[in-house]
Amino acid sequence: MLWLILPFTDGSSLLYDVVTEPYIAPVFQGLKSKLEGWAGLIAAAVNSSYMWMIWITFMQLPEEARRFVTIACGTVYPIVASTVAVTSKDDISDDTYWLTYWPCFSLLFIAMDWLEEFVGQIRGFYSICLAATIWLFLPMFRGAEAVHRNVLVPLSGQYENMLLRDTYLLRREMEKKMPEKHREAVRVKAAAVFLEGTDKEGKLD
Repeated sequence: MLWLILPFTDGSSLLYDVVTEPYIAPVFQGLKSKLEGWAGLIAAAVNSSYMWMIWITFMQLPEEARRFVTIACGTVYPIVASTVAVTSKDDISDDTYWLTYWPCFSLLFIAMDWLEEFVGQIRGFYSICLAATIWLFLPMFRGAEAVHRNVLVPLSGQYENMLLRDTYLLRREMEKKMPEKHREAVRVKAAAVFLEGTDKEGKLD
């Protein structure tokens, strides 16, 4: 585990270059398309009046089966989608989406693992955990993004860095829609507007 996460050993990058990118990513690319159908079914079920039937079926499962379904929902498709996102060089928005998901799901899993010893016997416990997992990763809810922005970022003191990243992404999106010959002129004007606002704030202080 330490070999994977420590910067000077860089085991995760080695595995990515040697195993993930050449062998796993092509397989997961096709698997992701198939699993997206299941994700769509979950989304449809959430929007439909038949959600209660799925919930009743889930509640009839043994405790261990309910735990397995909850963890599987939170890991199988996200693992495939994360691998495809990391190996895709076209768009980094998916990378950001799944990078925000995994810390949130990890906290949920730790909380579930700790709480199940005390309240795991309660019939609705895994239903709550499953609902929270689906809320975190389905794009229609974007729960992971909400938790990341409103809880994890303030707690880690990275709020300013998040705003700077948002500004960078906004600038990049604007530049995509802008003719290349006008980009430099717009950058100069935008910088002047920011500087003007900074000067005014300084005078008010």
